[in-house]
Amino acid sequence: MHKMLTMAVLLAMAGTATAADPACKTNFKQEGKFMTGRSFTTFDTVSGVSVSTAYKRIYAEGTKSGLRVASSDEKAGVISFEQPNGGVDFTGAKATLPWNVIIEAQGKKDVKITVTKTTPGGFSTSTDFQITSMCAVIDAAR
Repeated sequence: MHKMLTMAVLLAMAGTATAADPACKTNFKQEGKFMTGRSFTTFDTVSGVSVSTAYKRIYAEGTKSGLRVASSDEKAGVISFEQPNGGVDFTGAKATLPWNVIIEAQGKKDVKITVTKTTPGGFSTSTDFQITSMCAVIDAAR
């Protein structure tokens, strides 16, 4: 009986944790396959910041963390980063991974931030790592 109660408590706690997941985690989508390449996308809304402020914060944090800016347009709210030496594919070739960030105004004081990453075929990565790294980009705007 004690084990059943413990399991029920753990399941209830897991359900609560899932309900509290941030939107960037629940909005996460993965497309493609390991052998052909994958695309990872997520988004979230950040309150109380302008497109310009979010752009500057994400730009600064991205470059501090080692991402290279491939192109950017503050007025359009777009930053394309590259992750140099992002890892190796199954052949051992080094891969540079593209990250695209789009920052859109949502009313006067909120922004929607969308992050998309792609990996080449044969590139090994975990879903948890992708979610964590992409949510960190969004959190940089806060």
